[in-house]
Order: sequence, then structure tokens, then C-alpha cells
Amino acid sequence: MKDYIVYLQEVLGLQNVMLPSSEGSTVRTQFYTPQGPFEPGEFQHYELVFLNILTQSKESLFLPEVQDLFVKMKSAMKLKNIQVLELDCTVEDRSQLPSELAKHCEGKVVVVFSSFPKDIGELIFKGPGKWIETYSPAYLLEDAGAKKVVWNDLQKVMKELAL
Repeated sequence: MKDYIVYLQEVLGLQNVMLPSSEGSTVRTQFYTPQGPFEPGEFQHYELVFLNILTQSKESLFLPEVQDLFVKMKSAMKLKNIQVLELDCTVEDRSQLPSELAKHCEGKVVVVFSSFPKDIGELIFKGPGKWIETYSPAYLLEDAGAKKVVWNDLQKVMKELAL
């Protein structure tokens, strides 16, 4: 995780990138935008949230090579006139992810990207919205064979959002 933060600060020049650093801190999940930690001013509702679980710094949605593929994926989904949020996140306990995200915002559909998805391709109610896990764009750069699986999952999202 520290490599990711160093990369964001030194290579991409992002400011105020922080790790949960206080001793005994209960913060186990952190959300990031390209500008740094995600700290919305007020609670927001989004129609679609892309949540990318980081296990390595090279998996960020905001790295140029990953971003290129992610932009193509979103373009294929025809995401026009809907509110979309894109976040990287670090998480110690995946089961806490819905409740941690719910502290900041909610999404009608949340797409969880991971190199190791659980319950892949299943739309599951978690809180006020539906969640689906699939392979991350960074994973697809290493294993192009998984693109068909991801496209099938994204089509389920498109159907759910009536796109």
C-alpha cells in the first residue's frame, strides 16, 4: 500500500495522499479519487459506483494504462446522463465494504473490481443498492481472456440501469 501512496505523490504529483496512520486506528477501509482520499462534503447518491479494490499499486484505476482500458469499458457501456463515481479502495475486511461505503455515499449499482473477485458476476443486494464483483481493468491487462467475463458482468449492470 505504501508503494501506491508514494507513486501517487511522487510520480503523479498528487497532494495530501494519506494512509490511516494513527496507532490503534479503527479505519480499515480507505477510498481514493485521483486527487487523494475521498472525502465528500455531503452524502451523495450515485446511479453507478465503480469501486476498485487495490492489492498492489499497479492496480489503480487512475494509472494511465489502466485508465485507457477503463475509459473504453465505460464508453462501451454508454454511460450518458447518469451520475457515476469512480474510486480506488484499500480494505482489510471485504464484508465491511458496503457499510464503509454507505458512510460516504450510496449507489443504485456498485461494480466492485478486483483481481480476486468473490461471487463473480452475481448481482447481490447489499444495503440500498445492488453489488456485482468482477475482474479489475488492471487484471484484464494481464489476462485478456477474462474480458468476456467482465463484459458479461457489465451487461448485467447496463440492464439493471436500463442503459
